[in-house]
Amino acid sequence: MKYYGICPASCGEFVQGVMDRAEYLCSYAVDLYSTAEVEEKLNNINLGPLKSRKAIEAVFKKFNIPVEESKNISLKIRSKIPVGKGMASSTADIGATIGATLRLIKKELSSEEISKLASTIEPTDSIYIEKNSIFNPLNGEVIRHLGHVKDLRVVILEPNRTLNTMRIRKAPNYKKIKAQNKEIIKISFSFLEEGIKSNDMHKIGKASIFSSLANESIHKKEGLEKIIEISKNYGAYGVNVAHSGTVVGILIDKSMDDTRLIELLRNVGLDSVYKKMYTSNIIDGGIRAEQAWI
Repeated sequence: MKYYGICPASCGEFVQGVMDRAEYLCSYAVDLYSTAEVEEKLNNINLGPLKSRKAIEAVFKKFNIPVEESKNISLKIRSKIPVGKGMASSTADIGATIGATLRLIKKELSSEEISKLASTIEPTDSIYIEKNSIFNPLNGEVIRHLGHVKDLRVVILEPNRTLNTMRIRKAPNYKKIKAQNKEIIKISFSFLEEGIKSNDMHKIGKASIFSSLANESIHKKEGLEKIIEISKNYGAYGVNVAHSGTVVGILIDKSMDDTRLIELLRNVGLDSVYKKMYTSNIIDGGIRAEQAWI
C-alpha cells in the first residue's frame, strides 16, 4: 500500500535574523508543493533524495524501530518547488517524507515535533507549523505562534541564479553581520507580530521590507530598492526576500491586479534578472495527507 505526505513551499521569510543571541525566522507557506510517496517493497526499491532518506530513518529512530527495517521502503518525490532559490524545496521534501512515513507506520507527531525532527537533518523553517510563527531554524523550536495570514498573495520574482543555504551560513562574517542587524530585526519582528495579530497587512509589509534591506549586507538582491519603490507606488503591502536564497516576494492583496504589477517590473528591465515572475497564494503551513500526486 502507498502512503503520501504533502508539504508546501515558502517564498522566503517575512523576517529573519538574530534576536537575543539566537537566530529566528518567520517564513510563510505558498501553494506550491512537494509530495512524497512511500511503500514497502521487496525489490525495485527507489531510494529517493538523500535528505529525505535520512528523514525516513529519523522517524524510525524516533519510534525505536530498527533503522534496518527502513531499507525496504521505496520513496518517490514529486515537487513543483524551484530548487536552490530559498523556497524550502529540500525542507518540503523532508516534511512530506516524514508525513508519509508516519502514515506508513501508523504513528503521529505534532507539527512542532516534526519541526524538531527535521532540524536534525538540516536547518529548517516554519512551514511545518500551521500558524505563522517565530521559529528557531537550527533546533526547530517555536518561540511564539503569531497567527494566520488571510487574503494575501505574493508575486514571486525568481532569478535563474541559485544559492546554497549552508554555504551562506558558513561564510566567515555571517554571524557577525547578523548580530549587527539585531536591533532592526527586533523592530521587524515587533511589527510583524502586531501586523499578524491585528490583520494589518501594511505592518507585515513594513516588517518584511526592514528585514529585506538589513539582509542586503549578507546577500544582496539585485534591484531590491527599485522593486520596493515600484511595489510601494503600486499599492503593494511590502517586499520580502529569501534571506538565504535568491527569490524576492511582493506582498499584495488578493484583489490586486498582479499582471499589471508584473508588467511595471518588466518595463524597467527587472525581468533581465528575475526571469520568472508569477503569483502564488499565501496559505497556512502544515503537512497534508492526500492519496494522489498533486
